[in-house]
Parts: sequence; structure tokens; C-alpha cells
Amino acid sequence: MDAKKVSILSAIAASSCCLPPLILLGLTLLGVGTAGVAGLSSTMGAIKWYILPLAIVGVGVSYWLYFREKKKCAGTACKMVNETFTKTMLTISTVVVFGFLSWSVYPYVLGTTPIPSEGGSSSAHFAVYQVDGMTCGGCEIAIDGAVNATGVVDSVKSSFTESKAYIWYNDANTDLAKVESAIQSVGYKPKLIESK
Repeated sequence: MDAKKVSILSAIAASSCCLPPLILLGLTLLGVGTAGVAGLSSTMGAIKWYILPLAIVGVGVSYWLYFREKKKCAGTACKMVNETFTKTMLTISTVVVFGFLSWSVYPYVLGTTPIPSEGGSSSAHFAVYQVDGMTCGGCEIAIDGAVNATGVVDSVKSSFTESKAYIWYNDANTDLAKVESAIQSVGYKPKLIESK
């Protein structure tokens, strides 16, 4: 296997836990049913910390293959096939792998501030959901987007480091089942733990 193939596989592996929730959000917003693939997000999230190190190793192997071939050709009259394309794919793959790694660890490194249960919002009602399967910023974006798309809440903020979604709404008759359904539609398991 050559360097460009290994680098492409590494980029796909690194993005495999973060992209499915965003794809499911897009399908949900388009009105396409996602029941059959919704569990993919939480499944990939469960193995994410095994996939990312393998992706990093894959990028390292890609560079090793590239420089090994380049060294081989340096001493002879051979020419590397598609050298520019391979370098481009190595660069893109490196950015993708380390971008998703950064996206996954930034809250742990920078620390996160707790989301207030009251105040900061003019909403009269508040709910907190425990959300299983969240592993990165992509999960937060998918959940926030899906819940906002229901049109029954004033605002939503999810936190993957806490595995929680915070919901603010004004109408006491708001159907929180729609919120739960929206979270489930992008591949996560919500459980209401607080409502006031």
C-alpha cells in the first residue's frame, strides 16, 4: 500500500466518530428518516479513543512510506509517480487527523466552565438531559442543531465533557418528547434528569 492510500484511510478513520452525527443532523434537517443509522454515532463514539491513535499511526506510516520511496528514487534515475498528489494527500490527511484530535481534546485541555442551570436566559423553564454517546464537538453541534430545529425550545447548549444537554424553553406545555426524539434522531440516548 502506498503513502497516499494510507493517509486517506487515516483521515477517514479520524473523522469516523465526528462526521456521522453531522451527517445525521443534515439528514434530519432535510426531513430524511435516520432511524436505521442513528446508532452509528454512539457506536463510533465508544471506540473513538482507539481509532484516533490508529489514525495518528497511519499518518506516521504514510510519511515513512513517502520518504522511503523518495530516498529510493534519489539515488537512481527513477521518478516518483504522482509525487505532488501524494504530498497534497499527506498534508490534507495530517490536517484532518490532528484537527479531529484537537476537536476531541480541546475541552479537556482548556477546561470547560459549567453551564448555569438558571440565569443567563430569559426562559421560564429549564431541562437537563443526560446524553449517552457524546464524544466530541461534533456531537454538541449535532445535538444543538437537531434540538433547535424542533422549534419548541428557546435555546440549547450541550456539553460532551459532561454528557449533558441543557434546554431552555418558555411554554410550560412544551412537548419535551420532541426534544428527546430530536436527540435520538442524530444517534444519542437522552434521559431527562432535571426539569423546572
